[in-house]
Amino acid sequence: MDRRLVLVSLTAAVAAPVFAQQSNQSTGTPPNTTARSGLLGPDEMQHIQQTLQLGIVALETSRIALQKARNDNLKQFAQFETDEQTTLAQVLHTMMDPTAPAATGATAQRQPAQTGSSASSTPTTAASSAARAPDSVLDTKGREMIQKLQQASEAEFDKIYLSGQIEGHRDLLQVQEQYLSSNPQNINHVNVVKLARGQIKEHIALLTNIQNVVR
Repeated sequence: MDRRLVLVSLTAAVAAPVFAQQSNQSTGTPPNTTARSGLLGPDEMQHIQQTLQLGIVALETSRIALQKARNDNLKQFAQFETDEQTTLAQVLHTMMDPTAPAATGATAQRQPAQTGSSASSTPTTAASSAARAPDSVLDTKGREMIQKLQQASEAEFDKIYLSGQIEGHRDLLQVQEQYLSSNPQNINHVNVVKLARGQIKEHIALLTNIQNVVR
């Protein structure tokens, strides 16, 4: 599947319910509390938090790979992963804060990262800032992986990055499957999760093919 289409589909899936909820708020219309309301329940919030946690690891390690990877296909994958994880993080942050502007793929590529007191509270900058502040948002496993890649020699880097990405994507896939198997009622969120799940599966297949070459 064309990755640009996936990014557009993800942003479109979240934009419609966000704009609808903003319209309801501006007109004083009570929000619909049915499955199509777009409101997030505990299951949705847990899914978002778990996906962001794992996604930041994938993003940070891929940024390192852009500088250190030797295999051309692996470096290309790292660029894809950086772009897609940035957009997915923006989409998920927008879903958590419907009053903020919906994220777009174009914004994902142009938005500069900010940290510290100058960081904006918008989903776009929040996602970027969080991704560039791993010590404050990563768990121990994520920090250890980043440190391992930073210290890895050129000869061993590709194998370590590949192994970490495959494991991380399998964990990400498990998070999506767990949410979808929980009988979710939020149709908008389900659609985003299904798109993400398909892309994660594609990435696992691509990484496996690259792993067969990188020995």
